[in-house]
Amino acid sequence: MSDGFDWYAWVAERGRIFEGRPSLNQYLGLHLTEAGPGWARMRLDLRPDVMNPFGAVHGGSVSALIDSAAGSAIAAGTLPDDRIMGTIDMQVHFLERARGTYLLAEGRMVRAGRSIAIARVEVRDDTDTLVAMGTATFRLADPGARRHRNED
Repeated sequence: MSDGFDWYAWVAERGRIFEGRPSLNQYLGLHLTEAGPGWARMRLDLRPDVMNPFGAVHGGSVSALIDSAAGSAIAAGTLPDDRIMGTIDMQVHFLERARGTYLLAEGRMVRAGRSIAIARVEVRDDTDTLVAMGTATFRLADPGARRHRNED
């Protein structure tokens, strides 16, 4: 990218965190695919364990995808601080039933202040149908704050 930051390395490192540590993100199979200043894309493959009993993607799976894409967009938008954050509010709108084999979420940071940040996310299936959208608000810790056991 033209900003001189190594986004490929950042995505790879964040991917190791998401995919290498036991977590809901790992269980669901969320994959950070791309990122840049204030935006991030994540993928969720539509496997049987992210679906509901009726064969549709579970709303909780979509919500987790939105939450993680929003957090990654905010993390990318608040660099180089690498601030600890936690979701304090989220709204999800389910628009269409997903078709195909995966979902792709694109999160964009709307605004970040000293302690609060907001991101907007669109989720599309692999037929490019907009299946959900959401916003998420995060509480940001001070840069350099120490992580506690119960924080994201």
